[in-house]
Amino acid sequence: MSDLDDILRREGRDVLRRELPGLEEAVPLAPLCAYGVGGPAELLYRAATTGALAHAVRTAREVGVPVTVLGRATNVLISDAGLPGLTVLARNEAHTLDGELLMVEAGAELPGLVAELAGQGLAGLEFAGNIPGSVGGAVVGNAGAYGRSLSDVLTGVHLLDGTTEHVKEPRELDFGYRTSLFRRLPELTVLSATIELHRGERSALLDEIARDAELRRGKHPLEHASCGSYFKNPSRELPAARLIEDAGLKGFTSGRARVSERHANFLVALPGATADDIVALAAEVKRRVREHSGHDLVEEVRRLGF
Repeated sequence: MSDLDDILRREGRDVLRRELPGLEEAVPLAPLCAYGVGGPAELLYRAATTGALAHAVRTAREVGVPVTVLGRATNVLISDAGLPGLTVLARNEAHTLDGELLMVEAGAELPGLVAELAGQGLAGLEFAGNIPGSVGGAVVGNAGAYGRSLSDVLTGVHLLDGTTEHVKEPRELDFGYRTSLFRRLPELTVLSATIELHRGERSALLDEIARDAELRRGKHPLEHASCGSYFKNPSRELPAARLIEDAGLKGFTSGRARVSERHANFLVALPGATADDIVALAAEVKRRVREHSGHDLVEEVRRLGF
């Protein structure tokens, strides 16, 4: 790094310290992530409002500091080296209802929100009642279950494009199976979303969420840290778990990471695991599945800082 680069780097970080009250330094990220692994954030800011989230991201970009926005970190793997620059935790959690139209900020936790809506007899999101994570993360990954996805009920997304705010319709955001325009363009940041609901029967909605929770407890290895399904399913008829199991990989271990014996698409972190352990395991699973069946598995979990 040249002397000029070093000066600009320090000046940019000084601006962030002035502009972002409560900015923290060298904060361990592992406790904030579902995987429980990964290094520290160089700088960390907890954005409690949408305005604070947009201001933090915009300011970092204006001064040339790398910026990463995290929701509940339930579908990301952070490198052992951590994240350079500014990490912003989206903790803007407010939501409002206009009849059956829900306006919700990106940091809202999805399962709690769905349960609250179901308790009010509002349907449309019950398929997501047990998907961990934030609304913003669910938009980015087009989260879904049982053949339904968030994009099916979205009517608009309030986003930051570089330093400019926009509201976009779903058709403009290239949603697909567990993907969206946000996955390909990291300069886009979800600020809030608008979701169309409809009336339902309160007890039936709550029962559906409870049955799904019980089903997940029975088949998912919740006793170990993971980000849920690690690979995308090649199709609804051909789940990744079947390909991994058919390759004889249930229970396969690399370092302190293991293919779950209960659900083969869960790559779990054993005590003492590192991010590199999980990456090495994923690479070996992909290699062996390709060798056994010819299928190329695609990772659903996002890697950051590698």
